[in-house]
Amino acid sequence: LGESSDGRTDDTGMFADRAIYWHFPAYLQGYSRIDQQRDALFRTRPVSVIRRGDWKLHQYFEDRLDSTQTLAGVELYNLRDDPGESNNLANQNEEIAHKLLGDLTAWQQRVAAPIPSEPNPAFDPEHQQQAISKLLKRKRARR
Repeated sequence: LGESSDGRTDDTGMFADRAIYWHFPAYLQGYSRIDQQRDALFRTRPVSVIRRGDWKLHQYFEDRLDSTQTLAGVELYNLRDDPGESNNLANQNEEIAHKLLGDLTAWQQRVAAPIPSEPNPAFDPEHQQQAISKLLKRKRARR
């Protein structure tokens, strides 16, 4: 059951006393428009997100599978300054990124969120590149 948010939000309408979490461990088919999304093929790839105050952190799982970097696949945005999420601040604000990533990881463990742990063996990077090239050609042809 949910809780009432009456009196618990700050002046932006966000919860002042807690984080909000999203978890979407799947692919979501892309739109025909590819100019305003992170990915040419999908609206989103497997991801978890935490929002606390002005900060929003995305953790893209497939970007982390082949990397030993702790902030691989992590994007951090200050929504007060950048509501369109166009300037990834993870490398400039590593302390905030690590804190939010730790909170997100603890939440994932607490709710037993399913997280991909190995690459899809059927993934064909050449096919993906061909599909992206095809989309970009169609976009250029429409101009």
